[in-house]
Amino acid sequence: MAALFVMTYGVVAVSYPRQRAAAWFMGSYFLGFLTPVCELMIRFTDHVPIFSLFGYAVFLGGILMMSVGVQAFAGRRPSWRFALLVWIAGIALRLAIWGGARGTMPYELLFQLPFAIASFLVLLAVRWIGQKGPIRGLLMGIFGIICGHFLAKPFLAISLGSGASAKAYANSVYAVASQVSTGVLLVAAGLCLMLLVIQKALEESILDAETDPLTKLTNRRGLNRIAPRLMAEAERDGRGLYVLVLDLDYFKRINDDYGHATGDAVLVAFARLLETLATRDVLTVRMGGEEFALLVPDGESAPDAIDNRATRLGRSIRVALESFMDPGMPRLTVSGGVVRYIKGETLEGLVARADQLAYRAKRAGRDRILHDRSDVVPERNLVWPESARLVAG
Repeated sequence: MAALFVMTYGVVAVSYPRQRAAAWFMGSYFLGFLTPVCELMIRFTDHVPIFSLFGYAVFLGGILMMSVGVQAFAGRRPSWRFALLVWIAGIALRLAIWGGARGTMPYELLFQLPFAIASFLVLLAVRWIGQKGPIRGLLMGIFGIICGHFLAKPFLAISLGSGASAKAYANSVYAVASQVSTGVLLVAAGLCLMLLVIQKALEESILDAETDPLTKLTNRRGLNRIAPRLMAEAERDGRGLYVLVLDLDYFKRINDDYGHATGDAVLVAFARLLETLATRDVLTVRMGGEEFALLVPDGESAPDAIDNRATRLGRSIRVALESFMDPGMPRLTVSGGVVRYIKGETLEGLVARADQLAYRAKRAGRDRILHDRSDVVPERNLVWPESARLVAG
């Protein structure tokens, strides 16, 4: 089983380079694979002290390496130096009790204590994993049991007898019970970790597929997946959902006059501006080329309100564009349209309505954002009369 985990984690580490934790888990189970090999060598060779100490060292190292891997998986900086210190202290403790009386509580407790500490460190690291759900909870439970398991082993060793020597231990009933119980628990832990690693790898793959590589905003594929959920939530909660479509003015001229590298830099800078001004609940999308869309939830504005969250956001974007570009860069303006989601409307129809308004804004002179109940009023700072039917930003 340990060998299978080594191969599986190795495949994940190679296939998903960002999954650094998979390499740590591969190393952990490789050390776990060496442990039963050492047990066999104790049983069938005369080099008992060497394999006894080596088996203890690799097993302790495997658990500690797992704690480091879980830290990496949780997005924390792995404290491998601390793990190394615990490993050295554990080896020193094992050497200190080397000639002790086997089958006594002090000896057996000190023998198992480093394993219990290492398991507890894994348990602490699991608490940092951001992925909520039953798998994380199950993993915490398993390592809680593993920690208690090592603390209970001294009592089992005394009751069953751990043998007068390492070779006698290898042939004892206690050895079978100890190795089987530990193996089952570590296999369960490995399966849970594997599920978490694969789940995270799949989530990252989906995120990559739904992210525009240039601007790092959500792309159309992401919009098609996320928007229906936002629309369903708006219907369920009875709140508004607006789409703000923005199209950069004269962007082709920027590419022609300054080059495509500058055009790409403008797109990236504009994307960062959108992320800065939009709150966390706003979905910001690059539709393609120089066209962007923002899905803006609004639970406060009335359905017929012209001055809503989306129009205020559009106004802020237009104002910010006046000063956000570097010296020597072309002045950048934007045209757009704001529409409110109508119950039962398709995503395609919703975006198309906003897109049509953006084109109307361009034909009306650019540098303006139109509402779906609007005529043209180009001023920037408006006092909104009841009859106003345009949001110019």
